[in-house]
Amino acid sequence: MPHPPHPPGSEPDLQRLLRDLDGIVWVLDAATGACTFVSDAIRRLLGYEPEDWLNDPDFRVHRLHPEDRAHMEDLWSRLETAGGSFDVMYRLRAADGSWRTIRDIGHATIDADASVGSIEGLMIGAPPAPADEAPDEDPFRSVVEHLPAIVYIEDMPTVDEAGAMRYVSPQVEDLLGFTQEEWLADPVAWSRQFHPEDRDRVRAIYEEVERTGGPFVAEYRMFARDGSIKWFRDEAVVVRDGAGIPRYWQGVMFDVTDQHGMGAPLPEPEDPYRALVEQIPAIVYREAVRGDALEVVYINSRVESLLGITPAEWIADSGVWMRAIHPDDQASVDEENRRTELTGEPFVIEYRMIARDGRVVWFRDEATLVRDQLGEPAFWQGVMMDITARREAEAGLAEAEARYRALVEQLPAIAYIDPVDRHGTVYISPQTEPILGYTPDEWYADPDLWRRIVHPEDRERPTPAGTDPYASSYRMIAKDGREVWIHDQSRPVYDDAGNLIYWQGLLLDMTDQRRTLELERALELERVEAERLRTEDEVKTTFLHAVSHDLRTPLAAILGLAVTLEREDLTLEPRESRDLAHRIAQNARRLDRMVGDFLDFERLARGVAEPNYTAVDVGALLREIVASNELVSDRTLSLEIVPANVRADAGMLERIVENLLGNTAKHTPATARIWVRIEPWDDGVELVVEDDGPGVPDIDKERIFEPFRQGSASATGSGVGLALVARFAEMHDGRAWVQDRPGGGASFHVTIASEPVERRIDLTALEREDQPTETGSSADNHA
Repeated sequence: MPHPPHPPGSEPDLQRLLRDLDGIVWVLDAATGACTFVSDAIRRLLGYEPEDWLNDPDFRVHRLHPEDRAHMEDLWSRLETAGGSFDVMYRLRAADGSWRTIRDIGHATIDADASVGSIEGLMIGAPPAPADEAPDEDPFRSVVEHLPAIVYIEDMPTVDEAGAMRYVSPQVEDLLGFTQEEWLADPVAWSRQFHPEDRDRVRAIYEEVERTGGPFVAEYRMFARDGSIKWFRDEAVVVRDGAGIPRYWQGVMFDVTDQHGMGAPLPEPEDPYRALVEQIPAIVYREAVRGDALEVVYINSRVESLLGITPAEWIADSGVWMRAIHPDDQASVDEENRRTELTGEPFVIEYRMIARDGRVVWFRDEATLVRDQLGEPAFWQGVMMDITARREAEAGLAEAEARYRALVEQLPAIAYIDPVDRHGTVYISPQTEPILGYTPDEWYADPDLWRRIVHPEDRERPTPAGTDPYASSYRMIAKDGREVWIHDQSRPVYDDAGNLIYWQGLLLDMTDQRRTLELERALELERVEAERLRTEDEVKTTFLHAVSHDLRTPLAAILGLAVTLEREDLTLEPRESRDLAHRIAQNARRLDRMVGDFLDFERLARGVAEPNYTAVDVGALLREIVASNELVSDRTLSLEIVPANVRADAGMLERIVENLLGNTAKHTPATARIWVRIEPWDDGVELVVEDDGPGVPDIDKERIFEPFRQGSASATGSGVGLALVARFAEMHDGRAWVQDRPGGGASFHVTIASEPVERRIDLTALEREDQPTETGSSADNHA
């Protein structure tokens, strides 16, 4: 939540907050399964309208992925009967037919009778989409569009300038020829169109109204756009706020041109409203002051359409007004009535009345005391405006506000708003306290709280750039020192002009999921390690069987031949003795090679066998090895040598060639031909040993170079020789592999770099320390 605090006392628009959340908030009736609320985010995230779910109890079931349906139906059944919370992942089919993976988190609420009342949740995970346009909130349009007069609202003037026109009804175009936009955009339109002969008279009336505080009533002429002259009767009152401070003029301009054109007399001063007020969409009344009592002397016919009471009934029965007032409002109305009668201050109050047909009608009742020429109270002039629609809208808005607040504050996540023009947090939901231990007030008081409690290792994480939706996971340190994993998911919110005004997001507690994931990973690692150890144990068991067989064979031969030579009762010819000695030496050298392979591989496993690089003539070395190798001495072998010099460990190159030749001799029949050659390779050489024997199956071509692995057709062998070939090749910056030979058989290849990377440990020195008998040593030759 790396975005910017809020001014103390400011409250967020929770309805907009809920609408703009990057997740779908929903509520189900547990008894019926019907959806009672779903937020507008369903349009962005799934492409459906909220009504699609509200009107279809099986909406979600029909869009569940088949593989998720059984699990989710079991979960919903449990929630409807036993309650509890949930945090699940499943797939839903979006309106465009695609599958969306949803994370759904929430809980069931318990009623007073301990039964499950509703199930509330939050769906997240789908990509965001543009928010809907805000509804038109013009409070005047639906009321005044059809009035036969121009309705206007004008700000109170200041010392320096006239009041700005805040609203004018569409009739200004019908009566004067100017559109609403033109009239509102031109601050001097009214004064410019005013007839100059009426200016001083109307100014005097206005100044008197300013002095006395009464309503403004005047008749004057104005020029229409086409040059014609219109007569208007302008009636306006000052609208004040709760503190009694004047805020604006609200008035009506009636077209009385016909009356003036036909020479009709103006209304009598004592009854100035009768010709006009019958058409006003409000109850207009006058109460005469008769000593300490009041007498209704006039009320227009609107009272009958609004309350079902005729004007005659109202005038004849002075108590009908109070009796029709809602019982819950009678005391407050009576108190205000008594107060204003004593003080003479304007009577302003809102209350309910019960119509004859049982309807409850809200009124705003405003009346002003008019005095006679001696300054004595003469009558109260009042207007009762029907504000039922406004009050019902306010009640609905308050209910929706409370509902939205409850939904936001019961989400199983921390909702927040960060403005772009200030540092800190404008709003954060109460869930911050159970999740992180900090109250919302602590967040508001400390703009740097977020940065202070983010885990030090995560403070340099990427922060939102530009205006794209953003998501990130990081750790926070709770107030009690706990480490809490948070998934921060936020999206930008714009004003009507398209300007980015704040970031809105959710902080989801992912600690349990992280711990579960870490445990699963640890268990998987443990399983893999156990499997590796089991495999190694099997390989080592196989290796021990192979080694015992391979070691026993030459040892048995040596022992048998030695026993034969040892017998005193047996006389051998010199030729026979030499043959037996040669065979003993041959088996001893075989045993020496095997032991050497095991020792070399053990050093490689410990990481201490490093090559001793010197200049080596590979061709000469290869010719010498082939000539002295008794394993192929009786085989048909073709040798192709080209000059090649590299820096290499001669002992390792010798072991590579000997093991390749030994492997070929062991796994091919005695009649098979063998080819040995050197080829250029990049900046080095490539050794090739081929035969026309049975070849190597594809399944074995990689594993025969692994330690303790034999080919599938081989029942004997230690599985070390070719593994050493591969490891020695790697230590010379090359590699070893086998492929099929054209025409049949196997083709083994080993590459050696001409200048491999230097290593530190001398393999020959280690061999001397371990004191093995080297292949081709003078002791062997002497034997």
